[in-house]
Amino acid sequence: MPIDYSKFDNIEDSDDEVATSSRRAPTQASQGAERQGSGISAEAAAAGAVPAKIPEEHRKPLDDAPPLELPEGAFLQYYTEKMTPPQRMQTLVQLWNSAEQDERVEFLRHLIDIIDNPAISNKIKGGQEILKDLDTNFYQGVTFPHTWVEHFKEKLSVTDKKIVFEKLFNSLDTAERGLVVGTLM
Repeated sequence: MPIDYSKFDNIEDSDDEVATSSRRAPTQASQGAERQGSGISAEAAAAGAVPAKIPEEHRKPLDDAPPLELPEGAFLQYYTEKMTPPQRMQTLVQLWNSAEQDERVEFLRHLIDIIDNPAISNKIKGGQEILKDLDTNFYQGVTFPHTWVEHFKEKLSVTDKKIVFEKLFNSLDTAERGLVVGTLM
């Protein structure tokens, strides 16, 4: 069955829109998985609060991260073995937010191809809302490799950016992949 990309056609730039005005609330499943990986209590998450103190393991500096090199760099092993789940999610959020909207359309199309499951991909919403910056407040205080985001934004082509996202997404465990996909529904 062919995949319908038409819901991403004719998407206009929304840089002048307030990014948080139409932000959709995460699902209960994604909130639970995020809380589990971030140390946020159910009460604090329900109240929309960011924890005052994030566990040390999620705040450790990532200055020793290897360069973001393709096709096969040490960055992937670092991402999977040296970073905590909240750091991995924060990194994906930062990479997404550093991309232009037309690149984000390409990322979504590529993710749909990677997932290769119409039952899931048909639930991914289309239009402007899906292309906005992701809310970074949930991971406030969680570290990520700043050099990766700078390199990603300034030096990689859209094709290479899609490869980076694919490698990072494929390296996630099932629960983390669920968080990524859940953000898009």
